[in-house]
Amino acid sequence: MNVLAGNYIAEPPTSRKYPIINDFSRKDQIGFLDFRESSGLDKVHLSARYESYSYKGKLEMADDCNSVKNYITGKNNYNRMHEESNEDFIHEIMDLFNLGHLQSKWISSLSNGQMRRARIAKALMDKPKLLLIDDPFLGLDPVSTLSVSNSLRVVAQELDTCVVLGLRIQDEIPDWVNHLAFVTENGTEILGERKEVEKRIMDISKPIISKHKAHNSHHQSESWVKKEMIEASDPIIEFKNACVAYKGQTVLKNLDWKIQRGSKWRILGNNGTGKTTLLSLITADHPQSWRSVVTINGVTRKTGSGVTYFDVNDKIGISSPELHALVPPRMTMMSIITNGLVRGIGNANFSFKFKEKELGPHAVKLLKHFESEIKKNENKRFHELTVSLQKLTLFLRAVIKSPDILILDEAFSCMDDEELVIKCHEFIKSELGSTTILTIGHLDWEVPETDFTLKLLGDENRGYEYYERIK
Repeated sequence: MNVLAGNYIAEPPTSRKYPIINDFSRKDQIGFLDFRESSGLDKVHLSARYESYSYKGKLEMADDCNSVKNYITGKNNYNRMHEESNEDFIHEIMDLFNLGHLQSKWISSLSNGQMRRARIAKALMDKPKLLLIDDPFLGLDPVSTLSVSNSLRVVAQELDTCVVLGLRIQDEIPDWVNHLAFVTENGTEILGERKEVEKRIMDISKPIISKHKAHNSHHQSESWVKKEMIEASDPIIEFKNACVAYKGQTVLKNLDWKIQRGSKWRILGNNGTGKTTLLSLITADHPQSWRSVVTINGVTRKTGSGVTYFDVNDKIGISSPELHALVPPRMTMMSIITNGLVRGIGNANFSFKFKEKELGPHAVKLLKHFESEIKKNENKRFHELTVSLQKLTLFLRAVIKSPDILILDEAFSCMDDEELVIKCHEFIKSELGSTTILTIGHLDWEVPETDFTLKLLGDENRGYEYYERIK
């Protein structure tokens, strides 16, 4: 995808051509979005997403340069604030990607899935001839995935834009895609019209697809029963009639949730229903987590209780897209992993190195389990690792501290190496039996085995459903 985007020099220079581009005076005719990388926004602490509401108060967000609409149109750049814009085209694109109702929100307050839709819309503002998107459906719930796919169909068929998607072999190919290219480490192996080459690609990929189907069918064969409430005799986390709202918007409404110590939970919900917000209340990244909305280990968290943000996070391990975006690109794999052992710095601080000479037994066992992956890559810088190894690195960093609570927010999404995903899941099942685990993931096969599910419903009218796995 980087080659197509023109990010690498072609040798010879004439070997790469763009027949569909005929106006070389425009520099914006190729758009490239890589959702495997950071969000595309400034790298800020997760708390900033929620503190923004307090900062903005009652100001009208439509007048703010950091609103969703201004981000998409480029008017969050002060040098472009007075440029003329085609309002009809702006509304067409925003409606196409279901962003019209979000146009006045502060851009950093969007959920991960909403942010990805906004980035696609922003890329289309310049009306590129070629739009390249690597992992376009990463982090999207099933409803949003279908919606974005249909929107990209319109872009390809009606807006005179050639769309190229980068997908994993396990991913479903949208039915509107009419050409396929099969790429390996050696380059492009197969290229042509879909009807002519799809079977050849499927034949070559059969071992990978067979393993994926077996792995996926294991998850889909699980049976669940709906419950009024999941009781807990020894809750490590408890929400009692918890409510969180800001700027007139209800995020949590009358949430009752008890999490048994050592239980495994999956948190489900469409983009924007508050999944990451809920986790941020547990990790104390959300300012309102100090307003007696959550109880941890029997102690209600509130200001003046003597418990600090760092005390809270010493007992929590986390892997998330927000943390992924904060990792220093030149930091080595092993330095990142052992950074998880440094206490008193929070989970978002990568500045400190672990200086102890000896690791504890849990850390030694963990590193031994993943020895083959670590030994070959421990001195590689983060930006030199594949996405699968980057995800593994953050997972190991979260687990190595032997946390009481492990949060896996899309921890295994976008991993190409499904065997590595399975290896991580097996370690969780065999070695983390006493750890309380909370998982967010839209694809079943990316989520480790869980005991219970909390499903968040609605956008305006919040609701919650509880499910227990039948063993």
